[in-house]
Amino acid sequence: MSVRFIHKISAILLAAGLLSCGREDSCILGSPDAISLGPGLETRAAITGTTMPDGFHIWLSAWYSDESNPSLDRNYFTGTEFSKDGSVWKASPAKYWPLAGTLEFLGIAADPGELALGFTWDAGHNTSRVTVSVPDTYDTQSEVLFAAAYPLEGERTPVPMDYRHSQALVRFQVRADVTDVIRIKEIRLRDVYTEGVLTVEGNGPLKASWDFSSATAGDRTVPKSSAGYLMDVPGGYTDFCEGILLPEQPKASFDVIFLQRANISVPWDSPMVIEETFSYLDPVRNWAMGKQYIYKIDFSLTGISVSPDVQDGFI
Repeated sequence: MSVRFIHKISAILLAAGLLSCGREDSCILGSPDAISLGPGLETRAAITGTTMPDGFHIWLSAWYSDESNPSLDRNYFTGTEFSKDGSVWKASPAKYWPLAGTLEFLGIAADPGELALGFTWDAGHNTSRVTVSVPDTYDTQSEVLFAAAYPLEGERTPVPMDYRHSQALVRFQVRADVTDVIRIKEIRLRDVYTEGVLTVEGNGPLKASWDFSSATAGDRTVPKSSAGYLMDVPGGYTDFCEGILLPEQPKASFDVIFLQRANISVPWDSPMVIEETFSYLDPVRNWAMGKQYIYKIDFSLTGISVSPDVQDGFI
């Protein structure tokens, strides 16, 4: 076959979108089958169920390997956005499966999509690393998830990818053994990071980590259901909030600011009402990604106690 004829065939395939010729790779012959995703969730936080919500954004990177010709091993595509198209997720313009070789995928999913994505892949065969700059998600309580699928060869069905949480969920429950003498004014998380760089690695077991070297820790107030949280009924625990999503934290600490009066005959706006702060530093735990931390805070006439409950995953 002449070189001129090969060039003509390549031009036809390129025009049809079946030949991959990007700045990340040399020309790799592609199939007429577009790559699609079937993303799922191991657990959810704010939204129940294990189906990826339609409004989420998914960014995917793929590594191409060819055992018969290792010189072709390279990034197939990097940081490409996929969106919901019917029952699956597709890129626009479409990305196509190669006719030979295998693909490995790393994915990031988030809500909303205003992430400054910086995808970086290692150069070694079958070694991949994606870094993502995640902005402050505290006020929006946006979720950031990650997943991998590898290696896949000749797939024509949606790529199955079960996304994991890169964040921890922190919840507070409160109770008092006396009625209407304690009012929680505020629960404040101390020295927490709410933005940073997330690194996801797919070389071997999938893992992720956070880097806060360019971020600043600060105190953040936990949203509550009312302006002054009043514990009227002693006995059972009551949720103070639905839960707070945070990047994985190097330490776990918080303050509880509360008002206390001697008895119910003292008005809450009286100067006789005392404002106090209870500080807690978890002695054995940080807030790790993919885990739920429930702190049960117990007010009594003899003092305040905290009982942590840690659960793998969360709904």
